[in-house]
Amino acid sequence: MNPIAGLNVITFFLYIAALVLLIKSILRKHVLVGPGFFASAALITCFFVCVSNFLEHSGISDILDDYEGFAKDLFVMFLLIFLYVDSMHKEQTKREKDQKRIQDELREKAFLLTEIHHRVNNNLQIVSGLLSMQGSGRGTENISEALRIAQNRIQSIAKIHQMIYDSSNLLQICADSILKSVIQNLEVTYKTDSSKISVKAEMDKDIKLDPDRAMPLGLILNELVTNALKHAFFEGEAGEVSVRLEQDDKNIILSVSDSGKGLAEPAVLQENVGIGMKLVESLVLQIRGNVRVDSKQGTSIRIIIPKEGKQGLIFSLP
Repeated sequence: MNPIAGLNVITFFLYIAALVLLIKSILRKHVLVGPGFFASAALITCFFVCVSNFLEHSGISDILDDYEGFAKDLFVMFLLIFLYVDSMHKEQTKREKDQKRIQDELREKAFLLTEIHHRVNNNLQIVSGLLSMQGSGRGTENISEALRIAQNRIQSIAKIHQMIYDSSNLLQICADSILKSVIQNLEVTYKTDSSKISVKAEMDKDIKLDPDRAMPLGLILNELVTNALKHAFFEGEAGEVSVRLEQDDKNIILSVSDSGKGLAEPAVLQENVGIGMKLVESLVLQIRGNVRVDSKQGTSIRIIIPKEGKQGLIFSLP
């Protein structure tokens, strides 16, 4: 057999194998019917050229030789149509994916906008509640001090709020960045009053919080550190306030301890405690946590909140 005829036989069977694989892909919907049809037509024209070359070079007949050029033109035409249809399909698929992505982004933005309104409303309720609480306890302290405490609480809310919306992920925020911001704000506020008192923080950077727990936990820290800076030490006494944020398998634990004089009473959050501790009690209940106090050496307060169970923040007076 003429070598060229032999090569055409081999090529013919390769084209058959390619056509079988293409038909299976079309039936399994791995290839669309439109592009698959034109690819199949192009392969069939290749069969004709192989048969024509085999007959010619084996000396059997050259009857198909006159139509070989036409078959090649058909092959080019079907190939171009296949490329066009395939490119149109890819463009349509890309357009559909882009439209779906845009729709998903619009739904996400609508959800985030609703969340923003929800949180702004909650924050306004918190501010209103704080001012109401501060006003009810005004007889125990002068007006300027009461206003400074209320202003400091509102500033803490504003800072936490800003950090939440500056975060790349509005649903999970790094707890350490929020709590450190609260501590820095307090150090600036009480720098003169507590110049001999240092605040040290040790926080697990892997702890993430949803905004419904980040805001109250920041306010809790604000109250605990404020109480330590104002009441834990005698006037002019040097000391240290330690803040620690850690986690175990089930809980997130916030600890605030000081080296001061300790509590006169070991019980906490009774009717005779200050507004700040009442606020702490209210916020801890809202995030389904609990408080543990140790006043044997200085004062140590641990806030333990469960990792599971997200709940909305609705401020209420204790």
